[in-house]
Amino acid sequence: MDNNVFLIVLLFLTMMFLIIVFVAFILSRNRMKQQLFFKDALTQTVNKNNEEIDSLRQQMMQDFLLFQTNILNSIKGDFNQLNESTVNRLVNIETKVNESLLQGFERTNKAFTNVLEQMARIDETQQNLKSLSSNITNLQNVLTDKKTRGIYGEIELYSILESVFGNNEQRFSRQVKLSNDSIADCVLHAPEPLGDIIIDSKFPLENFNRMYDENVSSQDLIRIKAEFKRDVAKHIKDIKTKYIIPGETAEMAYMFIPAEAIFAEIYGHHTDLIQMSYELKVYLVSPTTLMAYITAIKAIYLGQERNDRVIEIQQEFIRLSREFERFSDRFANVTKDFDKTYRDIQNVNITSDKIIKRFKQIEAVQLDETTQSHKAIGDEENGFEKD
Repeated sequence: MDNNVFLIVLLFLTMMFLIIVFVAFILSRNRMKQQLFFKDALTQTVNKNNEEIDSLRQQMMQDFLLFQTNILNSIKGDFNQLNESTVNRLVNIETKVNESLLQGFERTNKAFTNVLEQMARIDETQQNLKSLSSNITNLQNVLTDKKTRGIYGEIELYSILESVFGNNEQRFSRQVKLSNDSIADCVLHAPEPLGDIIIDSKFPLENFNRMYDENVSSQDLIRIKAEFKRDVAKHIKDIKTKYIIPGETAEMAYMFIPAEAIFAEIYGHHTDLIQMSYELKVYLVSPTTLMAYITAIKAIYLGQERNDRVIEIQQEFIRLSREFERFSDRFANVTKDFDKTYRDIQNVNITSDKIIKRFKQIEAVQLDETTQSHKAIGDEENGFEKD
């Protein structure tokens, strides 16, 4: 009985041991499966996290590249706009300066052209006068009577006056009848206090040609010279009597001698005639000396007109001075704009260098420096950029 009980107990214990062993085996196997499951799940999680990190990194790189591209495009656009604006300003300034210079050159060129034209006219007139003077001594075959000689003298007188004054009736008049019924060849309207100066043409050619005739004897030559002197003296006295009228004409008159040779003969060999002409205020003039006299009178005209318009000229100078001051102020403003543009370009270059440096830091995954760069960029966006 006791043995049976012992066996039952032993069998029960054996069974319990087997059950415990089986349960331990089952638990150990489940634990291994669980460990394998956890290991696989952990591996998948790690892989998924790595994939997400790689995707996030690629997305961040794409975002940074896109941001970099946008910034560079924006900077490039700002540079292009700035360059275009600067070029336009320079072109406008250059255009205005060129226009001012061109206008100045045109005015100067026009003035020089007018001066050259006047000089050419004077040279041409002098050449014509020289040609006429060289041929007057041989006019005995052409000027056969006093009337023809008178017409020739008047034509040459008018030609000289027209070369200086043109057909200006305010400067001189032809064939003027005076209050004593005398007709003057020309009246030169000089400014006060000179008044109206009479110019009368006289041509004592006949006796002058006889003086230089080789066939004339010495006794006849003395007589001819006396007749020549008498003719000239008579002309001087006639002009004094007919053409110097107090209150109507000037106190002097000109006796125009068309031939330079006759004029030189009188001034070279007949000083008594010259003295008499000075006393009677009838001054002898040749084509050359008359040109000098009327040129001086023209200068008096111009001086008088300039004095009459001096106020207008001063006003023009004042307006010109104001325009120059305005030009100076605008040029100073343009200079300030250039200085400001230069400073803006320098600041943009500094900012561009900093941005490029930060992009390089980001590409090198320098996280600490990148964080500081972000902070610096935020400061710059808030207006605290440090150059």
